[in-house]
Amino acid sequence: MKAQTLKRFALTVGAVLSLSACGMFSNDSRYEPVDLTEYTATVQPGVIWSSAIGSGSGYGFAPALSANSVFAATPDGSVVRLNAATGATEWRVKLDKELAGGVGVGEGLVAVTTRDGFVIVLDEANGQKRWESRTSTIARTPPVVGNGVVIVRADDFRVQAYKVADGSLSWSYVRTNPDLSLKTNTRMLLVDAQTVLVAVPTGRLVAINTSNGRVMQEMFSAVAKGPMDLDSVTDVVGQPVVYGNDICFASYQGNVVCYQITHQGLVRRWSQPFSTSVGVDGTANAVIGAAIDGTVEVFARQDGSVVWKDQTLKNRGLTNPVVFNNHVVVADYEGYAHFYDFNTGKLEGRVSLGDSDPVVSPLLVTSVGVIAQTGDGKLVLFGVK
Repeated sequence: MKAQTLKRFALTVGAVLSLSACGMFSNDSRYEPVDLTEYTATVQPGVIWSSAIGSGSGYGFAPALSANSVFAATPDGSVVRLNAATGATEWRVKLDKELAGGVGVGEGLVAVTTRDGFVIVLDEANGQKRWESRTSTIARTPPVVGNGVVIVRADDFRVQAYKVADGSLSWSYVRTNPDLSLKTNTRMLLVDAQTVLVAVPTGRLVAINTSNGRVMQEMFSAVAKGPMDLDSVTDVVGQPVVYGNDICFASYQGNVVCYQITHQGLVRRWSQPFSTSVGVDGTANAVIGAAIDGTVEVFARQDGSVVWKDQTLKNRGLTNPVVFNNHVVVADYEGYAHFYDFNTGKLEGRVSLGDSDPVVSPLLVTSVGVIAQTGDGKLVLFGVK
C-alpha cells in the first residue's frame, strides 16, 4: 500500500500537471521505495513539541520564522503563530477561504494566497486581517514581504507586488507561459531590500528589483535536452541559496549550479548534472541536494566536486535537505526524518514525526531544532537529544 502511495506522490512531484499517470511507474521496480534499513544509530533524534494547526498540508505551504515565532497555514484556511521554542499558540485565525499557499512574513505582516485567486494579508501581532487583493490566478508559491510590498508569484508565472499599506498593485512582471510545469515546492527569496529571486519557466532564476519589477539579472540551470514535451520541463525548484557572494540553486531534469557575484556581474562558477523536485541547502563550504530518485548528495561550494552521496533512502520521496548543527536532515513519504553526518554522509538516526503521510512542505531550521509541517496538519519541532 505504501509503495502505491509513493507512486502517486512521485507523479505529483515529478510529472507534469497536464499529464495523467499513464502507467508511468507501474510494474517498474526502479521506482519502488526502499524499505527502511537497519543500522547502528549514533544519535537519538526526538520530537520536542508537536502542535495541530489545521487540516492537511501540501505544495505551496511552508512555515516561516520571525523573531521567536513560527508562522504557518493549512489548506482549510487556518493561519497560526506559535512560540518557536515551546509550540504554544500565540494566535490562531480561520479564514473563510481555502488556501493555496503561505506563509510570507515581514514588515509586521503575514501573507497567504487563496484557491480562488486572492492574496490575504494579516497583522503579524494579532492575526487580524489588514486587506485582500485579487491576483492574476491561483498562486501556490508562498508570498514574500519586503521593501513596502507583498510579492506574489502566481501559477501563470506572473509576479505581482502589492503595497503593504492598502494592497493596491505596485507593479507586475510577465513572461511567456510554458505548456508544462511541475507541481512542487518553489519559493522566492528576498536577497536584500531591493532584490527578490524568483524561479520562472525553462530553468531560469531571475533577480527582480522590488521597487519597480524590472529584471536585473537572469541565471540558468537547465535547457531542454530532448524532443518530447516532458523534456522541456526544467523548472527551478525549492528556494535559492545565497551565501557570501554565491547564488546556488537547482532544477528538475537539469543541474545544480552556483553563480558568483562579481564587480563585472554574475559569473557561473560551476554546474553539475542533477534532477530534483525539492531544491538545495547550503553552507560556507557545501551545497546539499536531494535528487528526484532519493539520492542525497553534497557538493563542494568552491568547485562543485562531489563530497559524498548516498542512496540509502532511494525513492522515498524526500523533502528539501537542511543542515542543522553537524547533520544533514531530510524527511520522507512515510513521515520519518533522517539524520546524516554532515562530513561523512553516514546515516546517524531517524525519528517518526507522528504522521505516516508524506511530508511535502519544506523543512525549516531553527536555533533549537528543525520544524516540519506534516501531511495531517501539524507543526513538529524535532532535533537530536
